[in-house]
Amino acid sequence: MRAKKPLSSDAEHSVLPSDLFVRCPLALNQVEARLFILALGCLSQNSKRLTFQLTFEDVLGDGSEDSQYAKLDKAQERLTQPLKYETLRLGHRCSHHIPLFTDMSIDHDTELVTGVFNYYLRNHLLDLNGEHTTATLEALLMRR
Repeated sequence: MRAKKPLSSDAEHSVLPSDLFVRCPLALNQVEARLFILALGCLSQNSKRLTFQLTFEDVLGDGSEDSQYAKLDKAQERLTQPLKYETLRLGHRCSHHIPLFTDMSIDHDTELVTGVFNYYLRNHLLDLNGEHTTATLEALLMRR
């Protein structure tokens, strides 16, 4: 059995790959992609906190509250799953998991979807927001 090396208290996070969203295709459905894109649209280069607030109607248009809530609940479940990617470090494979959001809430009473993107992904998220049209971004997010 190989002895484990102790981790130093100042161990750094691995550097995120510049093509993170290409390496980790999200394969979102249309509701998930729309929610993600609209939330991303709430960010700006000056954003200190990566927060968003959307109405059910923003994401889904008109519909019954219960139906909208169910669709958004399913989208929330999928979008809060971490991205998984692998790297090589000193010739060994390393597996990484990183969540897109630190928080996402759906409130049936106010019909609001609120959340906070993971600050560690800030530069990647702002690049996505600034470099792609909505249609291109939707195609990237829905790619399987």
